[in-house]
Amino acid sequence: MATYQQTIRRGLPRVAGGPGWPDVEGAVVASGAPVGQSVQDPVASHAPAAVSEAGASVALRRGLPRVSGGEPWPPAGEVAGVTVPGLRVAAEAAGAPVIAGVDSPSSAQAATAETGNVSTPVGNTTAETVSEEVTLRRGLPRVAGGDPWPSASTATVQRAVALQQSEPAQETVPTAPSAPATALPAKTEAPAARPAPASTPKPQREPRMIGSRPLLQWIKFGAWGVIGAILAAGIIVLAARGITTLPGVPEFLKEYPGEYHIPVVVEPGFPAWARWTHFLNIFLMVLIIRSGLQVRQQQKPPAFWTPKKGGKKISINLWLHTSLDVLWILNGIVFIVLLFVSGHWARIVPTSWEVFPNAASALLQYLTLEWPLENGWVNYNSLQQIMYFLVVFIAAPLAIITGLRMSEWWPQKAERLNKIYPAPLARAIHFPTMLFFVLFILIHVFLVFTTGALRNLNHMFAGTDDVNWVGFWWFAAGLFVTVAAVFLARPLILAPIASLTGKVSNR
Repeated sequence: MATYQQTIRRGLPRVAGGPGWPDVEGAVVASGAPVGQSVQDPVASHAPAAVSEAGASVALRRGLPRVSGGEPWPPAGEVAGVTVPGLRVAAEAAGAPVIAGVDSPSSAQAATAETGNVSTPVGNTTAETVSEEVTLRRGLPRVAGGDPWPSASTATVQRAVALQQSEPAQETVPTAPSAPATALPAKTEAPAARPAPASTPKPQREPRMIGSRPLLQWIKFGAWGVIGAILAAGIIVLAARGITTLPGVPEFLKEYPGEYHIPVVVEPGFPAWARWTHFLNIFLMVLIIRSGLQVRQQQKPPAFWTPKKGGKKISINLWLHTSLDVLWILNGIVFIVLLFVSGHWARIVPTSWEVFPNAASALLQYLTLEWPLENGWVNYNSLQQIMYFLVVFIAAPLAIITGLRMSEWWPQKAERLNKIYPAPLARAIHFPTMLFFVLFILIHVFLVFTTGALRNLNHMFAGTDDVNWVGFWWFAAGLFVTVAAVFLARPLILAPIASLTGKVSNR
């Protein structure tokens, strides 16, 4: 009788990159063999083999357990084959293993081989198979957006649970080798591409913004700025040294050494009022710059302040900035009054036209890194005198006037005054003035530490012309207080202070 092959549908590979499971050889069973015949392997014909009465069985590969901590599924010893329901299973007499089949809707099926001996049972051999339906676990869909595979209608199989064999005696009758049956080519179905699960992207943390740019971008700008400043400084120093070699320049430096004698007799040194107002100016200026930047960059203020007598509600950062401005103005008024009362005004107010060529000479000496002679205990050089004059009598009043125009104290109903002095003009001047203060502070501190740090710090913090560490430790203490104030200037601490003059609220 002719035999035909039937292909079991192949599924997903058991290992990454492997072929579909079961493999091609294990996925083919033969049908059409005579009922009751068994097929033996031609190479190992002495080994007992058993087939169902209508088809060959294929051992199932055991996989993962169906329940946590359970045994691998299916149980050991079970085999999947294609059989006709109700047919008997034949087995070899000499200890042949019992094969369990899976019912299939096909008709008679049998096993075939190229060559071998056919055994015919002599006695009455019976085998009954009790099967039950087992629901398969459904997996991922084969196509994107499809249903889980396999479908609900094909997700059950028949599993043999009991087999019995009676009268195992058999008589083997040798027969001539049968001609090899021509098997139809196995039809394999390539597994469908399994859609890759969509990976959930990790939420990215929003960058911290400073103004309209992220903090990382400002850091990059700062790094490139430092590199550019170093390169520019090197070029400037070389250029300045080249200028000093030009004809007439050495004579100019000799005639104008960088300072001129003050015509007014001024007591040398720095009195206590000058030292304290100097420290308060540093302390308040740092907090003013910080709070001003917060006001400029704020999008949603952490708290609001309303005056007790009524008025416009403002952010607590603006309240801090305005309050510090008032204290800074009071400190400046005290400084200027005592400056003129004591006669120390002549140290920062130019009194001769010689101030300009001497300032040019001092600038050229600074640029060549050959510092001009410093005698700040008695007199400033001309470049210092001009810069201090600009800071005290030009930049400070300009910052006050522009800040007042943008504050709530400016009369809003003065139409003619507002037309002459509009708010946008004040904003255009106020911010560059702040940048001038920042640049002056950086250059001032740099020159203090590079032109005799211990002596200069003793002048302004210890009140002596000695060279020791006393002024440095006073400076370190003042710097610690300033940094602590910057750190503590937060709404949690500012709110009780602001509530003394108004009402603090969250909205």
